[in-house]
Formats: sequence, C-alpha cells, structure tokens
Amino acid sequence: MRLSKIRLNGFKSFVDATPVPLPGGITAIVGPNGCGKSNIIDAVRWVMGESSAKHLRGGSMADVIFSGSSHRKPVGQASIELVFDNSDGSLGGQYAGFNEIAVRRQVNRDGQSAYYLNGTRCRRRDITDVFLGTGLGPRSYSIIEQGTISRLIEAKPEELRGYLEEAAGISLYKERRRETERRMRDTHENLERLEDVRDEVARQLEKLSQQAQTAERYRSLKDEARQRQAELIILRLRALEHDRQALRDALTERDNALEAKIAEQRSLERDMEATRSRHAEDSDALNTIQGRYYQLGSEIARTEQRISHRREQRESSSQELARNREALSAAEAALQADREKQTLLAERIATLTPEMTQLDERLRLANEAVSKEQTAFEKATAARDELARERADAERMAQVERTRIEQLEDRLYEQQRRYEKLGAEVKQRSVGDSELLSQLQADQKRLEAEKKEQGERIAQLDVQLTDSQAKQESVQHKVDQFRETLADAQARETSLRTLQEAALGSDSEVNRWLEALEIKSGERLGEQIKVTSGWEAAVEVVLGDALQAIATTSVSAFSDHANRLKHGRIMLYDAQSKAAGEPIPAAQGQRLAGLVSGPGLIQDLLAFVYAVEDEAAAKSLLPDLAVGYSVVTRDGRWFGRDWLRIRAMDDVAESGVLARGQEIDTLNAQIQEYQTALTSCSEDLAKEQANAETLRSQHATLVASLGKTERELAGVIARIDAEVVQQKAQQARFEALDVERDELAQAIEEGGRALNEARERLQEADAAIESADERADALLQACKAAKVQVETARQHAEAQRDERQDIALRLESAQTAEASVKEAIERLDRQAAQLNTRNKELLHTLDEVSDSDESIEQERQTLLDQRVAVEAELSQARERLEEADTQLRALADQRSAAEASVNELREAAESTRRRDYEFEARAQTQAEQLADLEVDAAALQAGLPDEAKEQEWVKALERLDQRIRRLGPINLAAIDEHKNLAERKGYLDEQQADLTEALETLQSAIGRIDRETRARFKATFDKVNTGLQRLFPRLFGGGQAYLEMTDDNLLDTGVTIMARPPGKRISNIHLLSGGEKALAAVSLVFAIFELNPAPFCMLDEVDAPLDEANVGRFCDLLREMSERVQFVVITHNKVTMEAASHLAGVTMAEPGVSRLVAVDVAAAIEMVNLDA
Repeated sequence: MRLSKIRLNGFKSFVDATPVPLPGGITAIVGPNGCGKSNIIDAVRWVMGESSAKHLRGGSMADVIFSGSSHRKPVGQASIELVFDNSDGSLGGQYAGFNEIAVRRQVNRDGQSAYYLNGTRCRRRDITDVFLGTGLGPRSYSIIEQGTISRLIEAKPEELRGYLEEAAGISLYKERRRETERRMRDTHENLERLEDVRDEVARQLEKLSQQAQTAERYRSLKDEARQRQAELIILRLRALEHDRQALRDALTERDNALEAKIAEQRSLERDMEATRSRHAEDSDALNTIQGRYYQLGSEIARTEQRISHRREQRESSSQELARNREALSAAEAALQADREKQTLLAERIATLTPEMTQLDERLRLANEAVSKEQTAFEKATAARDELARERADAERMAQVERTRIEQLEDRLYEQQRRYEKLGAEVKQRSVGDSELLSQLQADQKRLEAEKKEQGERIAQLDVQLTDSQAKQESVQHKVDQFRETLADAQARETSLRTLQEAALGSDSEVNRWLEALEIKSGERLGEQIKVTSGWEAAVEVVLGDALQAIATTSVSAFSDHANRLKHGRIMLYDAQSKAAGEPIPAAQGQRLAGLVSGPGLIQDLLAFVYAVEDEAAAKSLLPDLAVGYSVVTRDGRWFGRDWLRIRAMDDVAESGVLARGQEIDTLNAQIQEYQTALTSCSEDLAKEQANAETLRSQHATLVASLGKTERELAGVIARIDAEVVQQKAQQARFEALDVERDELAQAIEEGGRALNEARERLQEADAAIESADERADALLQACKAAKVQVETARQHAEAQRDERQDIALRLESAQTAEASVKEAIERLDRQAAQLNTRNKELLHTLDEVSDSDESIEQERQTLLDQRVAVEAELSQARERLEEADTQLRALADQRSAAEASVNELREAAESTRRRDYEFEARAQTQAEQLADLEVDAAALQAGLPDEAKEQEWVKALERLDQRIRRLGPINLAAIDEHKNLAERKGYLDEQQADLTEALETLQSAIGRIDRETRARFKATFDKVNTGLQRLFPRLFGGGQAYLEMTDDNLLDTGVTIMARPPGKRISNIHLLSGGEKALAAVSLVFAIFELNPAPFCMLDEVDAPLDEANVGRFCDLLREMSERVQFVVITHNKVTMEAASHLAGVTMAEPGVSRLVAVDVAAAIEMVNLDA
C-alpha cells in the first residue's frame, strides 16, 4: 500500500482545489520559506484524526480553513483527502479487497468535522482503526516534522515506548485489553451488587421465617375469633327478636287508644265547621252593610269637595284670563319686528348665492388640474423607482451568478477527475452469502434488544424504588403525625376523666360508706344525661349536687343506714323509677327538662324550671310564676318568685361537669378515628415496604441478567466482525464504487447544465443593467418637470379655495340668521293662536260654574239622610257576629284539648315504632355482619344452647383479641414471601457462580493478551535495537547507539536511547548537537521502518542541520529504503533534491495563496537526453 495522491481544498494557504500526486519512491517538496510546504504535512496529520489545533500550528480547528488574503475572500470550509493504492492488498482485514482507499476529512467555520471513508461518512475512530498496526497515525513515527527530531530524541521513556508499540503492532492488543478490563470492572460491579442483594435476601429470609410462623398462629386465632363472633351475633339476634315482640304488643294497645281519641276529635271538628259557617254568613252581612255605610260617607265627601273646587276654579280662571290678554299684545308686537328683519336677510342671500356658484366651478377646474399633474408626476416617479429596482435586481442577480459559476466550475473539475479515476477501476462482483452471518446478526439484534430492554427495565426499577422510598417516607410521616395526635388526645381524655371523676365523687368518707353498704359506685347521674349544646351551665346550676347521684335498686332500703355517714353528703335514686306526669305550665316558656335527656329522675328534678335566653326574658316571666316554679337563663342565673341563685363559674369541684363530659365523649370519638387512621396508615406502610423489597429483588435479578447478556453480545459481535471481514469487504467496495460513479455522472451532467444556465443568466443580467442605465437620465428629467407643474397647479387651486371660503362664510351667516328669524316668527304665531284659544275656554268655564252650584247642594243633603238609616242596620249586624264568635271560641278550646291528647298518643305510638325500627335495623346490621363472616349460620345456631349468655361470648372474644394483640404486628404475606424469597436466593446463588466463572474467563483472556504483548514487544525491541546499532554507525561513519529498558516489566517499562558519536563519550542524549540528534532520530526511525515499514514516511526538513557529508550518507540510506518505503521529503538541500525521483514545487505567486508545480525527474532527464 502506498499514498498515491493528496487533495487539498481550502486548507490553510491552499485555497483552490490542489491535487498533490505522489507517484512513489522519493518525492521532494521544495519551495521558498513560507510558501506552505509544511501545510502539506499538517494536512496529512489532520486527516488522520489530529484533534489538537496546537499541533497544527493554530488556535482553534477553524484556523485550518483559508482565512482570506489581500485579493481573496475567506472560504467556509476546508477539505483534505488521502488516496491510497492498495492493489497489493497489504491493508488487511475488511479493507483487503479494496484496490483504492480514500480517506477524507472536512471542517466548516463552526469547527464541526466530518470524516469519510471511500465516500461514506464515518467516525474518527473508524479512520483510526484503518491505520491500527500500520505505523500510520497523526503522531506516529512515520511523520517527522520540524521539531519532531528533538521531541523524538528527548522523548520520555513512556513516549518512546509508544513508537515501539506502534511498530510492533500491539496497539490493537492494548485496545482489546482495555475493553476486557472494562468488562471486568463491570463484572466486578455486578458481582458486588449481587453480593449485596444476596446478603439482603438472606437477612430477609431470617426475618420472614419468624414472621411466617407468627402469621400461621394469627390465622388460627382469627378463624376461632370469627366463629365466636358469629355465635355472639346469633345470640344478639335472639335477644332483639324477643324485645321486638314486646314492642309490637305495646304498639297495638296504643294504636287502639289513638283511634278512639281521633274519633272524638272529628266530632268536635264537625260542630266547629257548622258554627264557622254561621259566623261567615253573619260576617258577610256585616261587611255588606258596612260597605254601604262607607260608600255613603265617600259620596258626601266628594260632593263637598266638588263645591269647594268649583269656587276655587272660578277665581283661578278669572286671573288667568287677564294674564293671557297682556301676553297676546306683546306677541303681536314682536311678530311685526321679526317679519321686517326676515325681508332684509332674504335680499342678502339672493345676492351671495350666484357668486358662490361661480367660485365652486372655478375651484373644481383647479382641483382637476392638480389631480392631472399629480398623476403625471406619480407615474414618472413610479417609472423611475421601478427602473432602479430592476437595475438593483439585475446587479444582485449578476453577482449571484458570478459566484455560482466559480463554485460550479471548481466542483465540476473535481467531479470529472474523480469520474475518470473510477471509470478505470475493474468491476468485480463476487459476494457470497453466509447463513452463519445472518444468524449471528439476528442474534446480535436479539441480544441488543434484550440488553436495551433490561437496561430500560433497570432504569424503571430505579425510578420505582425512588418513588417507593418517597411514599414510605410520606406514609411514615403520616403514621408519626397520627401517633402524636393520638397520644395528645389520649392524654387530654385521661386528664379530663380524672377531673370528672374527682368532681363527681371525691369524698373518701362517702366512698367508704358506699363500700360498707356494698353499693357499686358506677356512673353518676351527670354521666348519664345529655344536654342541648349551650345549656350546660343552666342545668348544672339547677341540678347541683344531684349530678353526683348514684343509681340503686331501692332507695328506701338504705335510709336506715344514713346515721352511719358522719361526714359528706350523697344522693341515691331508684334506677327503675319513671318520670311523673308533666306539670301544667304556669306561664309561656320552654321547660328546662325538654333540653335534657336521661333517667326519669331528670324529668322530676327539672319539671318546674323554665329555660330562657337572658335575664330580661326571665324577669318577664316572674310575675306569672306559680308557687314552686322557677326560671333559669342560658348562662346559669336561677330566678324564683322572690329569690335568685348565682353560681361562680370557676368552682372546679362543681362547675363544668356536663361540658367536660361532652368534651370527653368528643375526645373518645376522635381517639377512635385516629386509631382507625393509624391502623390504615400502618397497613399502607407495610405494603410499601413489601413493594420496595420486591422491586429490589427484581433489580438484582435484572442486573445479573444484563451482565450475562452483555457477555453473550460481546462474543457475537466478535464473531460477526470476523465474518464481515471475510465475506463483505469486496462487495462493499465495488458497490460503493458503482454508487459513487453513478452519482458523479449525474452530478457532472447536472453541473454542466447548471453552469450553462448560470452563464446565460449572467449575460441577461449584464444586458438589463446597461438598458437601465440608458433609461435612467430621461426618467429623472421627466420627474423634475412633472413636479414643477404639480406645484403651479396646487398654488392656483389654493387661491380659488381661499376666495370661495370667504364667500361661503358670509352666505352661511346670512342663512343661519334667516332660519333663526323664521323660527321665531313661527313660534310667535303658535303662541298667539294658543292664547286666543285659551281665553275662549276660560270664558266658557266661568259660565258653566255659575249654573251648577245650586244642584250640587241639594244632592249633598239627600246623602246625609241615607247615612243615618244605614247606621242603625250596622249596629244590629255587629251584635249577631259577636254571639257567633263566642260559640266558635268555646268549640276551638275543646278541639285543642282533644288534639293535644291525640298528639300525645300519636307521639307515644311513633316512639314505639321508632324503637321497633331501631331493633329491626340493629337486627339487619347483625345479619349483615353474620353474612360477612362467611360461616354456616344454621349449623352454629343449632349448636348453641338455649341458656347461652351473651356476656360469656363477649369475654371469650376479648380473651381471643388479647391473644391476637400479644402477637404484635402481623405480616400476612410472610408465608408466600418466605417461599418466593427462598427460590430467589437459590437463583441468586446460581447467578453468583456464573459471574465468578465469567470473571475468571476474562482474567484468563487478559493473561493471554499480556503474554502476547510481552512477546511482541520484546521481539520488536530486540529487532529495532539491532537495526539502530547497525544504522547509527552507517549514518555517523562510526560510533554506536542502542536502546535500553527502564524496567524489567515488559508491559510497563519505558525505553531510552543511548548514542555515542565516533570519538565522543557522551553520557546523556541531550548533550548531542542538532545535527547529531537529527541523525540519531533518523537512525531510530529507519530501524523501526525496517521492522514494520509504514506505507509512507514524511520528513520535514530533517536534513536542515546536516552537513554535506552527512546529507550524502542520509540520501544513500533514503535511496536504499525507498525500494520498500515511500518517502515524502520537504527540503532546501540540493543533494536531497538530486536523490528524489519526483519534485513538487510549492509557490506563492499570489500573496497568501499556495500553488503546486510537479516535475517527474526521470521524465525530465529522458527529455533532455532526447534533445541532446
């Protein structure tokens, strides 16, 4: 393989497309300093993947693009292409079948690079892989530029080792070793994660084992508790059925009494209806007579009003008649003056109107002239602007076409040369199919899909684990909040209950007396009653010590022992006693007993106490209170007929008992709610924890599976690479050539058409510019003349407009005055007519008023006589109506009493029905609970004895509940989880064994790579050292040089060069002169080339520090090695030029732009010989 051509386009000083032919042997690139010779070296290094702008003598990657000169504009992109001749197949692998290999790199101004391999876009790594093991690279030993000599000789041992590794071809081994180490790291990480998961699973198994045993005991106890609960419900259903039967009997008796009382009520209502009918008839008669009486009074009042009105009307009409006559005289005088003024204004308008008509005509003609001239001016201006736009468009089009022609010519040149080259290629078609490759590719896709799916699933599980942890923290926070709230509520309830117990029974002497009489100190009266909200203070004031009363079976049985109580006081009451009948109210008001529910004693204690809102309401009832009755306000003030009791609200021992009791009940309800919520949150927390454990287990399993998939995928990819190298190389090359050749043919054809079209458009644009320039002057003169005519016409029109405006103002003023006068005349005519009409009406009214006064007085006297007769009839009707009212009230009282009795009976019956409904609802609830337990109710009921007691079953359930609570928190899923986790533990053990085996396999692979690397490096080192020892004396004419390792470890050791020119004893390589360093570096490079010749070697002014004798020996060695290696030498030395078989001269005739002149020396000599 050799480098046949370099194509430069826009790179540094090579702005034009410049091909650099390299026919082989030794090519010398010559030229003056600064003409761009070293840019060719930079181009080769750049296209091979150099990524550092500093090593390309620039500040950024965009600096390699031509930045312009004094006569050239900057270009937008740079492109370099290396063309290799691989007809001998020396480049192996997948490229062995390509006769020509083209490597191209392209960069634009934003610094974005693109790589192409045989016209196909690829990655930078693909370019690097092509040259792996060939000795070529952006910083390899095959390119020795200015400054590289000193860097090579003065290189650190590790850097010098890199040159030997490239020569040994072990770069590929090192890359595989790094890949294997990466896989080992991944395997180690997977193994560590798997160990963590196994440890966690082992801990979970240990914990779940105990939980599973507890869960089994819990299930057994719950089954027994469910059976006991079902039997308890059956016992309760029996008791409810017995109570319901008693209620039905009582309800039948009350319904019979209610029907009898309703019949009595219906009879009273019929009597009331008949009496009400008579009352309505008497009321209608009274209303009729009363209406006649009121009507007569109204008619008398109207008659008297008419007499007064006529008197006032006569006086008013006389006064108005006198005023109207004076106003009529004034209106006639004003009318005469306005008519004279109207005549004068009409004469003035008749004079101005013809003048206005003439001025309108002259103004119209002037405006038409202005419009005509303005139109002409606008046409001329539009034509001038249109011409300017046409010329600008033509200039812009011409510039665009010139640029396009230049680009098309450059592109067409490159395309034609490439097409000719491709046309000479031999087309081959030999591609074999391989079922194995298809199967491997299918396996690769499958494994990649599995890897992607497993990776996505692992990522999803990571997200789910994070979400689960967040949910656990949220639920745990709620659990902590509920526990804190529950503890506060329980503490508050305990405190209030302690205060309540102290308030209801704190006397130790009384407690001992109760214990001596074997009286159980159960709930006090204050704990058994319910008070309407807001009335607690009133009830406490009235009941007082009675709130501490204790229920007994018989009060009289303990009265004989009262003398044994030496201190304190106590109240006992019969728990079976019922309230006495309600007292008859002594005044209007609400009874306090109606605001309290509880034992029958409450009704007796509060029966004679009324409840009112405030003190004012209480005082209003005091005068009507019967003996023994009292009134209490909402805030606790208790009034009697002649007494008042007020209680201090801060009395801890006695006040607040009822309010505190209600607060205790409220707290108990809240505590129950908090306990339910806490239980629910605890269950949610347990579920989230179990879910997190499941997710972690799935995560570990997927990680292990992903590692296995990656190992399988790596093996498949390696096998695919080998198959592709063997089967696809030739076919890909020739297919690419066909596609590129077709594309080039089409592009050349299209480029030619586009070039011709662009040239035609350029000619059209130039012609349009010339034509526009010729017409521009004439249009400019026409615009100026039209503008003068417009100004003249506009001034004349303005003069006519001013004169017309003056006449128009005078005419408008006269017309306005005439209209005002005309309007005033019409108004005065209407006013005079109205005054005459009104005077006639007033005279007629005065005559009518005088004639009707006597008739109206007679009518008034007749109405007065009729009203006296109607008054007597009205008095008789009122007496009949009062008698009917008395009868109706008596019947209403009787009906109210009967209705009250009916309501009491109905309420009692309804109360009994409500209790029956309550029993029925309770029975239904119990039946539903029994159904929820899912037991055989019939079998359980048959097995229950008739003497079974509910209390015994309740105690048995409490004992079972205590045993269940002692078990603590239960994980019901522990049994299944323990089984699943055990299976998972076995699977994880298998995964660990697989990963351990894979790790050992990878370690073994690294060992093989290291052994191969050591062997290759040692062999290369020995051969290069031998070559250096042979070439150094040849170039120096004596002396010696050799390589030395810095360490015994062949994998990491550095390499140093030791050189002693003839006659010198130098201990340090840095003490050599510049020429000696150059010769030493050349000796090392040529020794490497003898071992592993790179396709070409580029030397940039390496011979600069050498004298003539050393240059001669250097050129002799070049000629010898050029039979195996292609050399490209940049030099100023004539001896070196003479040794070259091909000269390429770089010139810079145009400042800042490099051009190439190539000379074939052999052909030139032959031409000289022929001329001779």
